Amino acid sequence: MKPNRLWLAVASSLMASQLMAGEAVFYVTEEGEAVRDLAVSVNGQKKLVGKSGFVSFTVDGGSHTVELSKYGEFWGEFDFETANADQNAEIQVEMIGGEALPEVNVYTPGNEEVVALGQISGYLMSDDTGGAIAGARVSVEGTEQGVVTDEDGFFSFELARGEYNLLIADPNYGQRDVSAVRVMANVNTGVNLNMSLDGEGVIEEVVAVGSYIPSTATAQERDSSAVLDSIGSEQMARFGDSSAASALKRVAGVSVIGGQFAVVRGLQGRYLSSTLNGSLMPSTDPMRRDVPLDLFPASVLGGIDIQKSYTPDLPGDTTGGAIRMTTKELPDGRVNKLKITTGLNTRTTGSEVSSYRGGGSDFLGFDDGDRELPGVVDSATNNGQSPINVCNDPSLCFSQAEAADLGKAFSNNYNERPETAGPDLGLSYAYGDLVEMEERDLGYYGALQYSDKTRARHDAREGNFEYERTKRNVDVSGYFVIGTEDSEGNTYLSKTTLLRKSDDTSKVKKGEDNEGTEIEEYSFQWVERQFLSQQFSGEHFIGENHGLDWRMGYSQTSRYEPDRRSYQYRDGIIFPSTLERRFSDLSENSLDFGLDYTFDYFVNDSVSMKLKAGTLISQKDRTVELARFGIRQSGNVNGDLESVMTPDNFDSGIVTLQVNTTKTDSYDAKDSMTAFYAMSEIDLMGGEYTVLAGARYEDASQELSYPNFSGSDNTLDSSDVLPVINVTWRANEELQFRAGVSQTLSRPGITERSDSQQYDPETDDEIFGNPDLEISKISNIDFRAEYYFSENESISLALFNKSIDSPIEKTVPDGSGSALDGFTYQNADSADLNGLEFDFRMNVIDMVDYSGFISGNIAWVDSEVTLTGRAAELELESSRKLQGQSEYLANIQIGLDEFSTGQSITLLSNYAGERIDKVTRAAKPVMEDGRITVDLVYKWESEEDITVSAKVKNLTDSKVSYSQDGKELESYYNGTEISASLEMRF
Repeated sequence: MKPNRLWLAVASSLMASQLMAGEAVFYVTEEGEAVRDLAVSVNGQKKLVGKSGFVSFTVDGGSHTVELSKYGEFWGEFDFETANADQNAEIQVEMIGGEALPEVNVYTPGNEEVVALGQISGYLMSDDTGGAIAGARVSVEGTEQGVVTDEDGFFSFELARGEYNLLIADPNYGQRDVSAVRVMANVNTGVNLNMSLDGEGVIEEVVAVGSYIPSTATAQERDSSAVLDSIGSEQMARFGDSSAASALKRVAGVSVIGGQFAVVRGLQGRYLSSTLNGSLMPSTDPMRRDVPLDLFPASVLGGIDIQKSYTPDLPGDTTGGAIRMTTKELPDGRVNKLKITTGLNTRTTGSEVSSYRGGGSDFLGFDDGDRELPGVVDSATNNGQSPINVCNDPSLCFSQAEAADLGKAFSNNYNERPETAGPDLGLSYAYGDLVEMEERDLGYYGALQYSDKTRARHDAREGNFEYERTKRNVDVSGYFVIGTEDSEGNTYLSKTTLLRKSDDTSKVKKGEDNEGTEIEEYSFQWVERQFLSQQFSGEHFIGENHGLDWRMGYSQTSRYEPDRRSYQYRDGIIFPSTLERRFSDLSENSLDFGLDYTFDYFVNDSVSMKLKAGTLISQKDRTVELARFGIRQSGNVNGDLESVMTPDNFDSGIVTLQVNTTKTDSYDAKDSMTAFYAMSEIDLMGGEYTVLAGARYEDASQELSYPNFSGSDNTLDSSDVLPVINVTWRANEELQFRAGVSQTLSRPGITERSDSQQYDPETDDEIFGNPDLEISKISNIDFRAEYYFSENESISLALFNKSIDSPIEKTVPDGSGSALDGFTYQNADSADLNGLEFDFRMNVIDMVDYSGFISGNIAWVDSEVTLTGRAAELELESSRKLQGQSEYLANIQIGLDEFSTGQSITLLSNYAGERIDKVTRAAKPVMEDGRITVDLVYKWESEEDITVSAKVKNLTDSKVSYSQDGKELESYYNGTEISASLEMRF
């Protein structure tokens, strides 16, 4: 858009009032390029030319001497004159043959007969896709000038000389400001901006560049040799996703179980790999090997890549996909922002919910010690391993008084105490900056977050029983990154991450069993989950063609569950054998080192290749300590449990503390792996074809030991070579096809191989391990076709097949007694999985002030597990679907942006079809029924550095239900969540 001359004259006068009198602005070039890191001295005052290529001085009237130098080396000198302090000077210096040739233009602002014009132009590029950002609005602050970037991401303005601020807005990449852009007469100032979906756009260049036009890159997903989906934190913010778990369910073919664990292409955690900044992560769940993704809040995440096809630089268990999370990187400039959030649940907030007497610091997510195992009990029972026997010989056992003292050491805190649920509260703060130095930049960024919310299940039923379940969740997280980057692009980073999630859960279940007995069940549980990580990494460019990346890190996960209380009344009388107080503590430490080397080689204009090789060394050590306590009762005592567990009843021996810990409740485990890989990516016929081929070698070992029962120790060692080949054909600029075949594997979980009896910490289901479990081997076939209407409009169709030899499945054990209600793990004979994914995004409104889009995906997955003989007999079927796999998954998002006011609104809908929740003995599996959820998100970004957001989650409050053979077994409602936030940037 070209302004008229009248507007330019007015703008020139306005700019004159803003510029300081007596300003001299220098711009130095050599061979048409701006010279950076040059020292300019005017009358003895020295300044460095910044990245923009400009440097300015305040000058009085008279003669001025200019000297140029670089790193102490003399580059030239000259003089210029200004008549008085009201005059400004623009000096363009061209270095030719080592001689400085200045062109001096002296003028008095506001008194120019002809307006001197310059130009601002540039390209908006995507860090996430590598391609241009088309359709973004770029405007000049304080004016009516605004343009929309074209298909190459290009924009331009013709402006009077001076300084301007640019405002950039895009529905996907958010809003960015570029301050103090200098316009010089007859010079084109290029503003080349790389923006990211993570909301941390980088000003790649703001520099006077003449006729400079950067080369464009194809999109990352478009140019990848693997099937890849990306989520940035800007997208998470737009969609109102609070964690990695809630963001992933919007990806084609991905669902989330229990709000924590991902299922990708019908495959659960044992078939997935998860990394944070390239490093493997330990788990906080003693019964699973995958990481609960609700631990990772959106506030610390820079983005998530879901790679659904295997490449050798990924762990060998990448069958369903690799979930590669990255934390936020160094900022481009000053970041100082505060965010306040509040909200409510339409069913829960303000209502009476189940609760109990907790600790004084529960609101911080830390137990104050009230729930800890009493020290005297810990010492007397060897952390719950030694029984409490009462007799008259103190050398052989405890006296009645000693046993009573142990029972009285526990807090008498059992009864339900309903309370009113309060509103949701959240607070986050982030601060960071980038400090420019002569040879390198130093950056840092830190963020803190706190949130507190209460949720409950409403109108909940389970068979003949009604129940209430309330969960208060307190999240505390902290993140800090510091690093440097030199002029060659070599970087050194340190990233520290602390994530805590504490859940306080109360459950009350009441009803009549099949024999007509009135049952009341109570459970109160406090769980602190924590992830702590420290990682150091570097990225280095060696010469023109070589690159070396390294990372090493330590991470620790913990799950601390002090004093989980559960008990049962039958016909109003406490049933002593049902009382349990459980204390568990899981800690897993992980050391990780990775090294990746790349070499780019151009054979000729038609053939180029990238060679990549690397290694990974990982060591995980897990320790689980668990102690269980109950009571023995002699004689009848009426009243509630707190009336039973009195000091008098312990002293009289009516109730006696009892140790219920099994020898295999506590265990130690080691999981180590050393891996090497090599791969080549060859571009043929000028990039029309790309062939990726390579292999990965993994040497892994699992060791499981029980400090209190050595008879169950076992080890599993394996060495495997995993090959892969992928081919991409780019038929034209818009259409491309990719196909690949690979081999992957799935190792058993550590506790799955135990021959011991354990209990699931969440459900209390009895679990029987199987030391004979074998590693599953998988053959993968992937195909995807993609058509790009523009850089942000596309459709894709993916087909895949996975053939699994000896898949590990959770099934019913071959036993009697308590085993009838438990579970075990077995290698099934085989499993075959086929699927289709369709993904699209289209811009439906493309105007100067408005933009609208519709995007979505649908996935169909079909699987069949062929069961072994005994498992088939127990489940009464020879084959079934994989557990956790939905046949249909779908998402749709509709968004509208209004650029002039910075407002956006997004409607989101998600559907997950029915899936097996658990298998049962001699009956059909229990299914989690299909469900549709609808969310609505609003966002307003003002020009005053304020962002207002609002979200309505689960708008239709759809019912959650579980059924078996068409009969509903359990159902409940979660309520609709409404939240609002205010973000202020300083």
